[in-house]
Amino acid sequence: MSSDKSRAKTRCAETEGAWRRGVLAQAPGRVLLFSGLRALLVLTGMLGLLGCGPGDQEVIRSTRGYVVISIDTLRADHLTCYGYERPTSPFIDSLADRGALFENAFVQLPGTLPSHMSIFTGLFPSQHGVYPPDGVLPLDIPTIPEIFRAAGFRTAGFTEGGYVDGDYGFSRGFDDFSDEAERSESDIETTFRRGLRFLESLRPEDRFFLFLHTYSVHDPYFPDERYSHRYWDRPIPDTFEPTGPNLTAANRGELELTETGAAYFAALYDASINYADDVLRDFFQKLDDIGLRDDVTFVVTSDHGEEFLEHGGLVHEQTYPETLRVPLIFLHPDLEQSRRIQSLVQSIDIAPTLLDLARIDRPTMSGRSLVPLLEGAPEPLQSEAFSEAFVRPIRTMLKKSEEGFHQILMSTPSSTEGAKTWVSRSIAFDVAPGQAEAQVRSYHVPRDLKVMIDGQLRQTLEIMPTEWTTVTLPIPADSTLARVVLETDTCDSPLAVGESEDSRCLSFLIQGALLVSFELYDLARDPQAQLDLSRGSPLLLREMTDRLLQEAQTLETRAGERRDLDPELEEQLRALGYLQ
Repeated sequence: MSSDKSRAKTRCAETEGAWRRGVLAQAPGRVLLFSGLRALLVLTGMLGLLGCGPGDQEVIRSTRGYVVISIDTLRADHLTCYGYERPTSPFIDSLADRGALFENAFVQLPGTLPSHMSIFTGLFPSQHGVYPPDGVLPLDIPTIPEIFRAAGFRTAGFTEGGYVDGDYGFSRGFDDFSDEAERSESDIETTFRRGLRFLESLRPEDRFFLFLHTYSVHDPYFPDERYSHRYWDRPIPDTFEPTGPNLTAANRGELELTETGAAYFAALYDASINYADDVLRDFFQKLDDIGLRDDVTFVVTSDHGEEFLEHGGLVHEQTYPETLRVPLIFLHPDLEQSRRIQSLVQSIDIAPTLLDLARIDRPTMSGRSLVPLLEGAPEPLQSEAFSEAFVRPIRTMLKKSEEGFHQILMSTPSSTEGAKTWVSRSIAFDVAPGQAEAQVRSYHVPRDLKVMIDGQLRQTLEIMPTEWTTVTLPIPADSTLARVVLETDTCDSPLAVGESEDSRCLSFLIQGALLVSFELYDLARDPQAQLDLSRGSPLLLREMTDRLLQEAQTLETRAGERRDLDPELEEQLRALGYLQ
């Protein structure tokens, strides 16, 4: 450990030098300046957290290897170590008992491609610009495998394709990379065998970085037959097959799913988790057999969770806790006792944490290093996380502070065409007090439009397909924010009526209203985000809205680069439900 202590002292000296120069970078484009007595006090506190000065608190040493395991679509609250009532994850639970489990880890976007790219770069999606279906990482943005390889590490990555296909930028920096898969539950076994073969090829002097990714928990929910009946002891409901295309069709209103059907799908999902857990157990046993486990840092995480009608949707299109909160477990030889860390952290924190653990200089990243928390530093009273949705335009912020743990969501329509927006059956938005108006026009045939304000039916209008109709929205003067819902009972798709290939089911076109809606939740008291507080907490709503908009304005937005999708990849993405 003497060499590790020397590295720790070097680290302390470097940090002290930076602070004495009066500058410590905190995030892209933002710098905090300190001087005089205030700088000295802050410096003293920071050096204490790093294990410098009196007492020489031990720091976590660097290890020979770093292994990141991403189990795609794994929501945290379906693991037993995160409080789930079903025994889905006995081995992952045992890892948590020997490492550091982050209770509140949130992704930056509930989608495989942008979320994994945020893990690889430490940047928000709007900064790396890689969005489905054809975004590609710009060459001037480095990835963690590139940085590890430049530092002399051997690198390998094994994924199961789809939106973790190498041509998106995921193959960069790997000495050995494969994204081949057959879209079956057994792919996880093939993927982990590839990882083991890489580890067995290492020379004693090699340091290494390994990334493993699997879709074994992702839809379609067809778990290995040895597990398929473990979590469902009732008659199987009469419903559609849980394939990606069917699940996304249900979100479009083309298929119906009962609560019993959703519960059955969740049981199949749990069976897939249990299967992945067993494969992970075998992988770690083989690591013991080849003598690698005791000098490796492991990270187990996911790119997003999954919905089962908790908020009316399926798969992972919205930004509620079931899609944003993921497991994050660090396993390190120096973590002799389990630690459950309550701080709010983000997927973009993984990259800077790994590089700091490995003592590798890192480029500017939006994520923060979690090393101080792993080393036992006091947890901050206040922390924030920011996420967005791609399928449905939503921005959200989570905030932990002395006042509690809150989430705000700000949504805008996804079918906007200029100043007009197409609506399928209904649209909800929030309006401030006073008279407000909107213009509406029916699609294809006349329809009855219900106008509801704060849950009360105010009027019903017949709207015509060729004429704009004015809808008056009288918002009570004593209201801080009123929820307006415009709703019809029917819709038609342009494809069905022979007008175009558009398969959306449309009811009416709306213009002239600011179609923004807000939701606010207290996740400390309501972890499933079921009770919307946006009407009863105007001051908190305004504070969090201002902070959310402020952060959105500070982030660099990149258009990103594009790639042509080859037919084989298109077929894979359709099987996963990503393309229609």
